[in-house]
Amino acid sequence: MGGRDGTTYAFDNARAVQRERLAALAEALDPGTVRQLEAIGVGRGWRCLEVGAGGGSIAAWLCDRVGGEGAVVATDLDTTVLRELSHPNLEVRVHDVLEDELPEGEFDLVHLRLLLAWLSEPDTALRRLTAALKPGGRLLAEEMDFRSVVADPHMEPGARDAFTRVAAAHNAALAGQHGFDPYYGRRVAGDLAGAGLADVACEGRASMWRGGEVGGALWRLTVTQVREAMLASGLAAPDDVDTVLARCDDPALSTVSPLVMAACGRRAG
Repeated sequence: MGGRDGTTYAFDNARAVQRERLAALAEALDPGTVRQLEAIGVGRGWRCLEVGAGGGSIAAWLCDRVGGEGAVVATDLDTTVLRELSHPNLEVRVHDVLEDELPEGEFDLVHLRLLLAWLSEPDTALRRLTAALKPGGRLLAEEMDFRSVVADPHMEPGARDAFTRVAAAHNAALAGQHGFDPYYGRRVAGDLAGAGLADVACEGRASMWRGGEVGGALWRLTVTQVREAMLASGLAAPDDVDTVLARCDDPALSTVSPLVMAACGRRAG
């Protein structure tokens, strides 16, 4: 999937492997996102904008939460999976957050997850999304920081070293070929404040990702899709990648997950 600014997204939503990856991301990340949205107080009658909605699991949750009196607009550059959702209060739009128009002062909530780190101009996107909020509306942005990704020291040394090289190659490949910032999570709170949002608060969450569980599946589905770019980085050899992939269903694979930084701010007024 390509952005109109020339950047390219590394994962194609129409591919079966990416559908599986979107489902795994939802399983791993949705509980934390839902806790954040509940703490914000999302309720019946709210009008919500879900940006870069991917597989649509949070858009669907929001539809149920706001009820028939509310509405949810879910956007993405690739709406292949989103258009399979069926909710009477859901509108799906193909939308480029850096270029396409947004209504001003329209939404009680804007939510985005794992989007800003892919954008060439995240500050521009945040200013545009802030303008789409009603006065007093909330923006919640969740972004990963891969600095936390390390192997469990209990892992067998050869596999642990292979994972360390693969993780470095993953970050380099996505940054070099797709403009992804693997350390954007530490920036997100400051960028919300820079966009003019008030009362910005931020917290991080992480867990252990193990083989045979959703974390292992995420490593497998991600590494499979960016394998060639990782090898081209020169930071990991084919044997390293094969070693990691062979252990993604084995509980002996154990790593700290990327840190998900959830930042929330309010449009003043």
